[in-house]
Amino acid sequence: MKLKHHISFSNLNSPMDPEKPYLEPCIHDYDPQALITLLKSHLPHSVPLLRRLQHGLAYPSSTSRILTTFSGADAPVSPWLAAHVDLFTGGETQIVIYSSLEAQTTSPFTERDGVSTLLAPPEILGQARAQLLTLLSHIKAELLPVYLSSIQPVGPTPNSSSPVLNPASSQPGLIPPPPGAFFIGNLHTGLFSLLKASGEYSHPDPVPGLRIHRFNNPPYVKYLFRGHQFVSPGSASAPLPAGYRFTDKTGRLGVQSHHLDLIRSRTSIPRSRETLNKLPGAPIYSDRETQPHPSDSSGAADNPHDRSAVGEMPIAWAFLGVDGSLATLHVEPEYRGQGLAMAVAQEAMRLGMAEGGIWRDHGEEGEVWVHTNALESNIASRRVMEKLGAEPAWTCTWTVLEWDL
Repeated sequence: MKLKHHISFSNLNSPMDPEKPYLEPCIHDYDPQALITLLKSHLPHSVPLLRRLQHGLAYPSSTSRILTTFSGADAPVSPWLAAHVDLFTGGETQIVIYSSLEAQTTSPFTERDGVSTLLAPPEILGQARAQLLTLLSHIKAELLPVYLSSIQPVGPTPNSSSPVLNPASSQPGLIPPPPGAFFIGNLHTGLFSLLKASGEYSHPDPVPGLRIHRFNNPPYVKYLFRGHQFVSPGSASAPLPAGYRFTDKTGRLGVQSHHLDLIRSRTSIPRSRETLNKLPGAPIYSDRETQPHPSDSSGAADNPHDRSAVGEMPIAWAFLGVDGSLATLHVEPEYRGQGLAMAVAQEAMRLGMAEGGIWRDHGEEGEVWVHTNALESNIASRRVMEKLGAEPAWTCTWTVLEWDL
């Protein structure tokens, strides 16, 4: 499919606009397998979109679309844009976007600057902005009507005073986004800045026609783990302190379905049981006697004499999300301070990035990457990531926005 949406870029006045008008971008449906090959050549910057596509191939969705600014017959010329779009995600991230400028022009992350930018000439940034807005226009015109026709009215539209979105920690009173808005995740702060009239990340005014309901300010720091930290030939689980196990008492490895209610009760991140069942995860068990959690839906919590109905419950766990990021890392409070967070994180990455899994083919060579996010202002969380061996690379945001043109 090749569609043009007529957007007047002449009224988007900012220092990045060139003196002559841009060639209007086109949006195309694209083969995910072919795009994966291209994205691998842009690692590590392309890792969020690459992992999202790979997960989508393992668990196909009839409502997801892969969109690009180039066709299958074209050799992409930078700047180009690619996106995974699924509006039917039930409150989870709907859109993941990658621009070729991220690998080519990202400014190094520094504590002083705090926000990563794209160090490209104004005319190149102008092209990238045009591509972003054309993508939003295409999604609104071609995908949003089908989505809206499938849902029930959810009440009044929230206003722009909604609290800042924070996907990794609780935000009491967070107003759900309006159904006509898009929830975009892992968005490079340099790309998000192109949606501001001035081209500056924290500037309050978006480009004309855009409403930004919320975004992370300060942003998230994207941390990267290199494969040698958790993947090696014939690698086995790291040793645990005495009294702890990666398997339950029956020898089962990995998160079990009866764990999911407990896990969901410990996080504010909106992940359904269905989503969690599709994520590689690792639990840790204690040899100490544990009770079924009251949130468990099996009924065993009401019958402590029949624990076989629910099975043994973990005291720590970690997952790799649909975008391949280390997520939902948790250790129950009474078990903290023993190095279990590092151990369960490494185990989740080892299992998730194993050869023949979702994100790594048999015999695949080259660098293996896992990423994670920590709010720039959350020093404690960032220090945990650094202690785990991750390195800060760039900044990103989660945003809810509406495009009115």
